[in-house]
This record gives sequence, C-alpha cells and structure tokens, in this order.
Amino acid sequence: MASVIILIGVPASGKSTLAEQMLRASNQNSQKQTQLISPDRIRASLYGSTANQGDWAEIWDQIQQEFTKASKSQQSVIYDATNYKREYRKNVIALAKELRFKPITGIWLNVPLWICLSRNEIRDRVVPEDLIVDMYRTLSYTPPTLGEGFDRILFRDEKLDNEWID
Repeated sequence: MASVIILIGVPASGKSTLAEQMLRASNQNSQKQTQLISPDRIRASLYGSTANQGDWAEIWDQIQQEFTKASKSQQSVIYDATNYKREYRKNVIALAKELRFKPITGIWLNVPLWICLSRNEIRDRVVPEDLIVDMYRTLSYTPPTLGEGFDRILFRDEKLDNEWID
C-alpha cells in the first residue's frame, strides 16, 4: 500500500532538503518510485516562480491531481509544505485518507526560530522575517497531533542534537 509523509515546519527549517534526501533514498531502494508533491514546485510550474503565491485554489487542485495520480499508480508520496496550520494538515490528511494512502506519517522539523531566521538570510528566496515568526508562533501553539488523523508523528528537534523522537 502507498504511504504518505507530510512534512511540517516553517520556512528554512530544512523540509525541502529532507524531502530530497528521503526521495533519493526511497527511489534507490524501491521498485515503485516515490512522488514528491510540493506547492512550491507547483507554483514554479504554474507561475514561473516559487515566490509567486498565486491562486491557492488552483494550486490545491494541482496537489489533488498529483495525489490522485500517485494513488492510482500506488506510489508513495512525500508532501513538502509548511503545514504550519492545523487546518492545512487536516486537509491534506483528509485527501490522503480519501485516496487510501496508509500509513500517514507527519514529520515535524521543530527547528529553533533563530536557526530558521539565520538560514533564511542566505536562501535564494528569502521569506519575510515577520512571516516566519508568525508561522513559528502558530505552529508552536498548534503542534501536530495524532488526533488530526496521522498514524504516526516523528519530531526532529535540533535542540536535541538532531535526534528523531517518535
């Protein structure tokens, strides 16, 4: 059965780097190719730039199409987005459940704010600092829980020397 990994974290927390590493490892060790679904990649495809936030309804439609395509070919998915709001996580979990992905794993990159802000300064696409701070606060107040529909949540906490916590 195809599985879904939903990445969670503010900009510059390392989600896309982790997604690429997991994708390479998965596709080297599996006969079925894992799909990486990313709103940023969709924005680049639709609007020519990841910086152009575009029309979320159009982006969400494309996300649904990519999930459906992966489901039909029984490919696992890595979903690379901030997912900093509970509502965003619930929407993608509902989509994954509707398409019968199992298990649904959340990975929260719980990186200290100062590290994200520092990394952000040297990125190609710099996100406004106040936006990162707002996302960080929101995620801190409403962290991912199993009650949202995840089968499992892993936490990567850089304060604990990059240990994975289940």
